[in-house]
Amino acid sequence: QYIPVGDDVVLGQSGLSADAGADLTFNRAGAVSFALGERLQRTNEAPPERGEEPYNRLVNRLGATLGVHPGGRVFQHFLSYDWNVNLHDEFPDINKQEHDFTLTNYWRFLPKTAAVLNADFQLIQYAQQQRAGDQFTNVNSTPLRVTGGLSGLITNRLSLRLLGGWGWGFYPGAPADDFSSFVLDTQAAFMFGSLAEKNKLFLGYERNFQDSTIANFSSYHRPYAGYEQGFMSRRLRLNIRGEAMIRDYVAEATGAFQNSSGETITIDSVSDLLIGVNVGLDFNIYKLWSVGASYHFKSKFTDVEYDVTGGPDVVREYMRNLISVSTTVRY
Repeated sequence: QYIPVGDDVVLGQSGLSADAGADLTFNRAGAVSFALGERLQRTNEAPPERGEEPYNRLVNRLGATLGVHPGGRVFQHFLSYDWNVNLHDEFPDINKQEHDFTLTNYWRFLPKTAAVLNADFQLIQYAQQQRAGDQFTNVNSTPLRVTGGLSGLITNRLSLRLLGGWGWGFYPGAPADDFSSFVLDTQAAFMFGSLAEKNKLFLGYERNFQDSTIANFSSYHRPYAGYEQGFMSRRLRLNIRGEAMIRDYVAEATGAFQNSSGETITIDSVSDLLIGVNVGLDFNIYKLWSVGASYHFKSKFTDVEYDVTGGPDVVREYMRNLISVSTTVRY
């Protein structure tokens, strides 16, 4: 990882990552189903600024889903609740919990194509409002997103997901510090070669908003494209994906941000450009055993930095290269 600030670099680090989960579904094939899910993750990653300690966070997600599937499953309805808890080792000031309520409805008017109507409501609550060591304030919110559209196959080789609607942030303060705008999630995919290999080219675009630790929220545009192809009767699989994200911030308070010219700017003037490329290769040695390797490149172009009391300045620009190797045993 490279940070363009003199000789400052991220020093040698190590740590433990873990991901454990379980799902239990009752009456999956019946007219009414009920599912429970639990997932616990501990992350360990290099910080996006200079320092000697990695970022460690504990994320727990506990949820339940009620499904209603009338005869033939032409219509399906799912009501979900998820309780998400985010705990940070290095930054306990931004610990938070989220209560997420989701209603999803499907009308399958063709064998593999459906009309979709979604509503997602969240309660985002931080453990504390004021944060020590910097100029930011945690802001609770109750965002709502309502979307609808189509998802599924147009032909046996062309699929389309087109979901659009409106989102509201319901952040406190002036309307200028809140989000109320359209949201969009669209992807087109073309299956090529043998359908059994599940080869595809895909192109997509997403417009949405998300909670932010340095502002009320950030809104973003995210175009992406990818390629997936299987070889040797799907024993060997290649995945390539690239994306860009343009992210803008909105907050009621102003902060002590500076650009490379030393000019002080407000949070509303901060914009991130992130570029990412992922390349992965997986090989099934036997039916129960597979190995894989991947390369992840990510670069953030952000011409701002800010001060942290009692700590180093935080520079938001970085370039990250990550190489992963893995082995998986299935039972």
